[in-house]
Amino acid sequence: MNKIYLILILFTFVGIIFANVDKAEVSCTCDENCNDGNQCTLDKCNNGCCSNTPININDNNACTVDSCNPKTGISHTPVNCDDGNSCTADSCLCDKGCQHVPIACDDNNACTVDSCSNSTGCCHTPMNCDDGNPCTVDSCSNSTGCCHTPINVDDHNACTEDKCTKNGGVTHTPICCDDYNACTVDSCSNSTGCVHTPIACDDNNACTVDSCSNSTGCCHTPLSCDDGNPCTVDSCSNSTGCCHTPINVDDHNACTEDKCTKNGGVTHTPICCDDYNACTVDSCSNSTGCVHTPIACDDNNKCTVDSCSNSTGCCHTPISCDDNNACTVDSCSNSTGCCHTPLSCDDGNPCTVDSCSNSTGCCHTPINVDDHNACTEDKCTPNGVTHTPICCDDNNPCTIDSCSNSTGCIHTPMSCDDRNPCTSDFCSWEKGCQHVPLSCNDFNACTVDSCSNSTGCCHTPMNCDDGNPCTVDSCSNSTGCCHTPINVDDHNACTEDKCTKNGGVTHTPICCDDYNSCTVDSCSNSTGCVHTPINCDDNNKCTVDSCSNSTGCCHTPINCDDNNPCTVDSCSNSTGCCHTPINVDDHNPCTEDKCTQSGGVTHTPICCDDNNACTVDSCSNSTGCTHTPLKCDDGNPCTIDSCSNKTGCVHTPMNCDDGNFCTVDSCCATGCVHTPIVVDDGNPCTVDSCCNSTGVVHTPVNCNDNNIFTCDYCSIKQGGKCVHVPLTQCKTFGKCGDDL
Repeated sequence: MNKIYLILILFTFVGIIFANVDKAEVSCTCDENCNDGNQCTLDKCNNGCCSNTPININDNNACTVDSCNPKTGISHTPVNCDDGNSCTADSCLCDKGCQHVPIACDDNNACTVDSCSNSTGCCHTPMNCDDGNPCTVDSCSNSTGCCHTPINVDDHNACTEDKCTKNGGVTHTPICCDDYNACTVDSCSNSTGCVHTPIACDDNNACTVDSCSNSTGCCHTPLSCDDGNPCTVDSCSNSTGCCHTPINVDDHNACTEDKCTKNGGVTHTPICCDDYNACTVDSCSNSTGCVHTPIACDDNNKCTVDSCSNSTGCCHTPISCDDNNACTVDSCSNSTGCCHTPLSCDDGNPCTVDSCSNSTGCCHTPINVDDHNACTEDKCTPNGVTHTPICCDDNNPCTIDSCSNSTGCIHTPMSCDDRNPCTSDFCSWEKGCQHVPLSCNDFNACTVDSCSNSTGCCHTPMNCDDGNPCTVDSCSNSTGCCHTPINVDDHNACTEDKCTKNGGVTHTPICCDDYNSCTVDSCSNSTGCVHTPINCDDNNKCTVDSCSNSTGCCHTPINCDDNNPCTVDSCSNSTGCCHTPINVDDHNPCTEDKCTQSGGVTHTPICCDDNNACTVDSCSNSTGCTHTPLKCDDGNPCTIDSCSNKTGCVHTPMNCDDGNFCTVDSCCATGCVHTPIVVDDGNPCTVDSCCNSTGVVHTPVNCNDNNIFTCDYCSIKQGGKCVHVPLTQCKTFGKCGDDL
């Protein structure tokens, strides 16, 4: 199509040329004499000859077809950009031409598959969310897509294992709570699950060690109270346990250490009262024990400090007589103490003043010989004080030498001024006064430099006027005259700035019309012409907004029909197309609500049977299916009540056998009772106990004191007290025991 437009433009241009061939030689005096009546030429008179030049009809807009009619002039016909495709938004850009931008078909609904048909536009196909799993409820969320929610199989009974079967049924299998531990009673709580309650094995007898074996149950092992110490009497109390009573070895003498030996004998060893202190006399009192009396260390000497050391005894430390005075000699007398004799400081030198400082000792200060005259050298000799005049000659021909009593030598610079401003005057060490001609170059290219004997250097300004009214004449100190064009810039990008021959400045406004209806033409003082695209957005999501260079903004309504009878189709100016599912909810959780393909609504009752004989199934219009657990309590504490999902309530007689040979097991109104059996055999010389695995045990009391010189036995007559009879007595009577 663009080639056709170019050919038309070419033919128009050629026609204009041929139409004006005959007129090219027309003579003229002004432009009006050259008017050829053709709106497509620019008519001018140049040097008496007419010229009819074809005008430029190109508006630099790719969205128009440019042509020129000799009668009506230039025309810019808008290009048709419709590509007949419902899946593109068609528009035209001035610099690029027709644009076909794919439209967005995303309806932001995760439950549809979005696509586009060239003939009908956007399509939104509902997504299939069936996962083929009977144990999930399948649905779809507009925001997240398909949801597969596992069905709830929980019967709220911690004593069952809940499952969903492959065919969609629900099972509740009772769990096994046996922990195979003879030390626990196993049961199950509907709320918390298996409970393993430890059994109590305490026989309230401190003379047995109570324990429990996971395989056999409670055990009560007799406690051994022998501490292996011959210096204690060992026994056991059923209430407090083992007793180890020390034998009495005290001889009531504070000067002996009383002990019981490993073989059971008693010793009384004199204690040692030496405190290892050389400053005390050590002794012992039978009533109070060790006594430590301090010794006297005074040596009656004024020049010592008397003290006592625990390791060496009396100490006599010489005292310090230093009075911290450097002007005394310090000493000490045994009878009177410290003495401080004054020091002599005379050094026999007539040029010093002798004195003494308490902190530093003797001082020998030189006498003052200064006569306060800076022109003399002051000294002290063995014969007295002298003041000798100093020499001030500095051997410099450029100074005048003298001496001041207050400041000393003075060297005044000599004046070499010859009163000529065109010379530089100075004094040389070798030659004396010198007068060198002065340089008047001021290094300024804008002055003519010279020197006058009366006034000195002269710098006459240079004339830089170039007679041009359009330049500013100036001079640079480094380069000389400068002729800078005057600044005609008014800093306005919307004017053409010039300087005239008479020196005036003109600012002509520029033209910014781009002949485009889709732009607002203006001029910015800072940047120049501005062609601002007009905003065609009508803030309406229900229209497709575009702009035509010839007519301006276009707002085309969009199509929101999703061809779904189960949605109400509309358009919101703020959000665009809306496909609102029709409301099929009858607010009854006991029905399944659906919209059919024909657009009708169905409410199908749901099935609440959970195939569990342990629940009563029903449906509530407010909450939906309810599975109320069946109450199986028969009020009998001697049965274990449970429920079978298949048959219903089960009442199993309780087994009260705790496997313990030390209890009598029965069941009463409160449940299982385990009564401890009586183990006392009435014999004080046996320790009575019971072992859960074997029954009652009567262990003879052990009276062996591990002494080979005694006959040991337990006396029934003395209530189970251990008796230790000397072996000689047993041999005399030939027997050992209560019938001795």
